[in-house]
Amino acid sequence: MTMKKNLNKIYAIVPSAGIGTRFKSDVPKQYIEIDGISILEKTLNHFLDLEIFERVIVPISSEDSFFEKLNISKHKKILKVNGGNTRPESVMSALNSIKDNSLIVVHDAVRPFIDKQQIKFLIDSFNPMKEEVLVYGIPIYEALKKINKKDLFVKKSVDRSKFYLAQTPQITTSDMLKKSLDHCFNDNFSPSDESEAIERAGGKIRILSGSRKNIKITVTEDIETKIIMHERIGNGFDSHRFEAGDGLMLGGIKIPYHKSFLAHSDGDIIIHALIDSMFGAVSLGDIGDHFPNTDDKWLNISGKELFKIAYNKVLEKGFSLKQIDIVVIMEEPKLSDYKSEIILSLSNLTKLERSNIGLKAKTSEKMGFIGNKEGAAALVITRLEK
Repeated sequence: MTMKKNLNKIYAIVPSAGIGTRFKSDVPKQYIEIDGISILEKTLNHFLDLEIFERVIVPISSEDSFFEKLNISKHKKILKVNGGNTRPESVMSALNSIKDNSLIVVHDAVRPFIDKQQIKFLIDSFNPMKEEVLVYGIPIYEALKKINKKDLFVKKSVDRSKFYLAQTPQITTSDMLKKSLDHCFNDNFSPSDESEAIERAGGKIRILSGSRKNIKITVTEDIETKIIMHERIGNGFDSHRFEAGDGLMLGGIKIPYHKSFLAHSDGDIIIHALIDSMFGAVSLGDIGDHFPNTDDKWLNISGKELFKIAYNKVLEKGFSLKQIDIVVIMEEPKLSDYKSEIILSLSNLTKLERSNIGLKAKTSEKMGFIGNKEGAAALVITRLEK
């Protein structure tokens, strides 16, 4: 058998030609969006972020009108091939684009919650001298029953300790997978995954302990459950008085004005409220707990620098920003000419797409300290994901 050290190239195959009949939607389930990005893009990004892959091959249905509209379809490492009517046919179509025997990692398009570390660990753990395919899998924790498919009556209970649920990614070699799929095609058999094809051809399969977070999105409830379990919402508020100056810091840029914010730092009310909203979402207290105005360490520090320090604390809790919605309340200056510039600044700072940053400017109808042009305030709501 070919030694792993001679398998110099690694390809990923992400079959995406299915139409998802069990998913209640007008579009195939791989194009449903989670956090403003399609499931397929979310999945592909895990592989594209790793430099180890020669290409990421995506079998697509000839009737698919969605893939070409995705920005990711133009990525230099993406290779689109014609998908088949079944998953094995799509995988074989991808294999036919590979010339030399190589390592192959196959992953379901609708398992977007895999992570890069798991992909790398799978590749590093694979030993083609001992196994033909290495598969992520998880134990069955629920009671397992064998049923009559027609009436759903239970025939008998089954010892669940003898069973694992196979997941993806799965890793093998291109030669082994081609040989195994050909074997199945000749028997007019359609395997449910690559490991079943290899099993049918007499190959050895080893299970690598997987993660229950790596779910395959099959029905609508799979998305709903994942969002509920891994989302946090926070809100933040900040306000400052004006003093004589040469401009206002808002969202990391300086807006021309004959006044500035009276503050211990640069007084950027947008970024300060953003930090408060993030901290609130993950139970980290408020901005004053971490950056007190009694500490000269934070004297005149920019909002951008505060954000970077604060965001690292949020990342350490396992959460990242997905969406921001901002309301700035001030009589003047008017922000209409600066909105796009502020959003671009925040996009560069947070690494969010501009489409995931909302910004509104309101007045207080000449009421209170804001209406008297004595200061301004900002309200921010953030959405974070684990």
